[in-house]
Amino acid sequence: MINEVFGIMRPKQWYKNLVVFVAIFFSKGIFNLNMLEASILAFISLCLVSSATYITNDIIDAESDRHHDKKKSRPIASGRMSVQSAIILSFILYAAGFAISFYVGKLVLISVAVLVILSQIYNLWIKNIAFADITLLSTNFMIRAVIGGFAIGVTVSSWLILGAYVLALFLSTAKRKSDLVILGEKAASYKKVFVVYTKQMLEQIIVIASTLLLMSYCLYIFLGSKSGLLEAIATVPVVFFMVFRYCHLASMNSDAARSAELVFKDKQMIASMALWFIIFFIGLYYG
Repeated sequence: MINEVFGIMRPKQWYKNLVVFVAIFFSKGIFNLNMLEASILAFISLCLVSSATYITNDIIDAESDRHHDKKKSRPIASGRMSVQSAIILSFILYAAGFAISFYVGKLVLISVAVLVILSQIYNLWIKNIAFADITLLSTNFMIRAVIGGFAIGVTVSSWLILGAYVLALFLSTAKRKSDLVILGEKAASYKKVFVVYTKQMLEQIIVIASTLLLMSYCLYIFLGSKSGLLEAIATVPVVFFMVFRYCHLASMNSDAARSAELVFKDKQMIASMALWFIIFFIGLYYG
């Protein structure tokens, strides 16, 4: 039963909530224990409500997940966990997540509540509307970045918020393109949006999203960064490489495109992310 609980909570998806640490990192507050505590609690809160939302989504999508080559093995879709048990678990996770967010601050609580509401709107309606689905998913990712700022009482750079949005747009579009190619004729049975989406259309959106991502990052570096200019500029080619590398993985229909957390198993992506962090850390805190 423990395996089913962790399986339905999807801890592998918690990496999406790491965006809450963007605010504390770029505000140079990573060594401030009070700010660090607030960021960690906000992260835990988001992980709990995210897992609760995943469970709700699995309950709603149990039938369609049975048409997916990988999702059909999820606890509810496969019948290994009952719907009643899943509902109880989701209620516990929601309660714990909201309690922690309230402890961090009222703005965090309100933002987490908005995130949950938008997630449910997506599950019940928007996921079946082409273009609106990836737009709302990206909005939810952006809200996570804002929550990180609310948790420590700072204003997140508008360029970083834009970057978080287009990054999510880039990743979600690449995922849909890979799903469409791999599932083939079964894609429409899995998600109604695949009646509208075509491979060429999604590839065009990927190009637009990746271009916006690189532009927003460069604008932040030259207009909004608090890091040393030389160190900040040094991260630009690293970011370009990471975007191009992920575009390559998506074009090859790699599992990393369908499950973005798998980029942490790609040696080139890991090395480039580590290099980016080291350069920016030195520039921000010692530049």
